Amino acid sequence: MGRIRSVYRLAASGFLVMTASVCVLLAALLPFHIGGYRPSFLVLRRFVRVLLRVLRVEVVCAEAARLAAFSGFVFPNHVSYLDILVLLSVTPVSFLAKDEVRKMPFIGWIAKAIGCVFVERTDKASRQAARHTLSRISYHPPIVLYPEGQRGPGTELLPFRYGAFEIVTDVGAAFLPCAITYSHLDAAIWHRDEGIGQALQRLARFKGPVVAEITLLEPVLPAPGASPVQLSEMTYERLTAVWREHQGEGRLGD
Repeated sequence: MGRIRSVYRLAASGFLVMTASVCVLLAALLPFHIGGYRPSFLVLRRFVRVLLRVLRVEVVCAEAARLAAFSGFVFPNHVSYLDILVLLSVTPVSFLAKDEVRKMPFIGWIAKAIGCVFVERTDKASRQAARHTLSRISYHPPIVLYPEGQRGPGTELLPFRYGAFEIVTDVGAAFLPCAITYSHLDAAIWHRDEGIGQALQRLARFKGPVVAEITLLEPVLPAPGASPVQLSEMTYERLTAVWREHQGEGRLGD
């Protein structure tokens, strides 16, 4: 039964991603906004919600309206590909993404259609170009930036990189830390030593549901001349405390 469930979910997920990429690209061509958002965002959110239902992932965000109204950067923890879908299911957001994402079929098309900013982290010129772009664009919908810089192990948050906080101090934008936690992290996590296919299969085999919860902290508007190092350490401490409180029994075993 688990094998049949896995095959169905993976096939349905693949179909949804391919269909979404076409629909989002077409919606991106429309020259108007709906409720302040480009149609591509709203079309994508619909597909994401259906995809999460297929995968039996339920999203809980007690302050969804506050997240939707926020303008600036969102700084969540990062353990899974699901983090992206979970946020998109609640409200339109864009992302600062690795340059490799732009080259991915379907996923890359969607990312470009919703205005993601791409960066090659090992290339100084690319990092400078990304910061220049971020200083000139609108921050609503908000832009998601993962301060850990990579997926964490699920047992703790990785130390935050200072670059995320240098960006918000440089552009003078507010940032909103948030904790994303899972009721069954062992099913939701994407380990760094495995491919996306393995991670998807593990979730697809899980009977479910997996409950994903978004917990918002208070937004921070850096003062002129604020230290990115101090902001990073302060935010890491606060977000770690909230993450530990809410991850609870869903945390991976040691």
